[in-house]
Amino acid sequence: MNLYKNILLICFALILSACSSPKTSITLLQLNDVYEISPLNGGKTGGVARIATLLQQLRKANPNTYGILAGDLLSPSAIGTSIQNGEPLAGKQMIALFNHLKWDYATFGNHEFDIGKTALLKRLAESDTVFFSSNVLDSETGKPLLNSQKTVVFEVDGVKVGLIGVTLSELKQKFIQISDPLIATQQAIQKLKQQQVELIILVTHQDLESDIQFAEKLDDVDLIIGGHEHENIYLRRGKNLVPIAKADANAKSAFIHQISVDKHNGSKQIESKLLFLDETIALDTETEKLVQQWQQQAFNLFKAQGFEPERIIAQIKEPLDGQEASIRNKTTALTDLIANAYLHAYPEADVSLYNGGSIRIDDILPAGAITEYDVIKILPFSGELQLVKMSGEILQKALKAGLNLKGHGGFLHYANIGFDKDQWQVAGKAIELTKDYKVVTVGFLLEKGDAGLEFLKFSETPSIKRLTDVKIDTRKALINEILQIK
Repeated sequence: MNLYKNILLICFALILSACSSPKTSITLLQLNDVYEISPLNGGKTGGVARIATLLQQLRKANPNTYGILAGDLLSPSAIGTSIQNGEPLAGKQMIALFNHLKWDYATFGNHEFDIGKTALLKRLAESDTVFFSSNVLDSETGKPLLNSQKTVVFEVDGVKVGLIGVTLSELKQKFIQISDPLIATQQAIQKLKQQQVELIILVTHQDLESDIQFAEKLDDVDLIIGGHEHENIYLRRGKNLVPIAKADANAKSAFIHQISVDKHNGSKQIESKLLFLDETIALDTETEKLVQQWQQQAFNLFKAQGFEPERIIAQIKEPLDGQEASIRNKTTALTDLIANAYLHAYPEADVSLYNGGSIRIDDILPAGAITEYDVIKILPFSGELQLVKMSGEILQKALKAGLNLKGHGGFLHYANIGFDKDQWQVAGKAIELTKDYKVVTVGFLLEKGDAGLEFLKFSETPSIKRLTDVKIDTRKALINEILQIK
């Protein structure tokens, strides 16, 4: 109830400001990294229907309210992997719901490109939300992707506002060209200044260190709205103490930025508030109906793929922690369950290992019933397991690299591997560097690669050999493992 009162106070303050002040008042609602449309934590947190309620309240208080998303909307999500007419939905549900919200602007996150060029262009054509990025271009044309643009300029009561989108440069998709984020931003700032833009906001999808670098190196930036970390962050950096804000993933929280620009002298004030979208914010009824429609449609499509999404496969006695902050930093009951599922998928295997970034549920599954749909949410990338042989030297190198990737998607989880007396072990015995081990891992690491683990790719290390042509769906492997729970 206190949180709901805080929202009302924010709205009341906005109304008073608009009525009594010569200053231009602008409200920005920030989200980033939104993958699921339904609430998490047993319905208590997040959900597009809660976003709808909050956005309606803010727009009622201040008509000059704009929704801005700092990347990762179209992928990965459980619903997005359901197949319709031979193609995954690939974010179609997200576009439909954000159109319903009348969401204003979004930049590209790295996962927007997972769905491929054809699907991405379809989503952009369907979207009423304006997508923009200053450093992402179509590799064929050298121009922004169709139905997107480099920057955004809009005017509020005579004040020009400019948005610059930036996406991290580590992407390796052939259909896009990624230019240096800092250089692209510097060029965009110059162009906006030439257009007499008075308020410049960077909307970034990159790591925090890069955002800090931007704040310290770039003049004329008033606010950095960021994504990619999945955890809420707020700090000020640079000589101008530029605010940098990142909300929690999946709309578990949002930032409300209240910006005031003096029409006479051009001075600006920015006040930012982190708001947790929990049970104190009601689910908008109309939006929730649309959410349920999309979920039911996905369930029907999953059934056609051989899944039974509503089937209860086990009753778990303890919660399963799949939160990003956990799985990218430590082992949990869920990460161990998955590692064992992968190991047991190939009885002849010595060990299994996989990257924490493949787990995307970002939630804690409470004790009680677990369904096939829960598994699909845990592993929405729907990759395939492969059994390969690799030397103990490469295996040990991977394990050491995984430790160094703590906090990132490349942080490794494994089964039948231990560490004791400064030695990595397999089945309780020290790894022999010249011995070949049978390793179960995910095709993503072997074929596409992850930052810091590129040497596990077939193309990088030819000595890693596939031992069987049998590939097993990661979700099926986990379902089979959970079925064994007594």
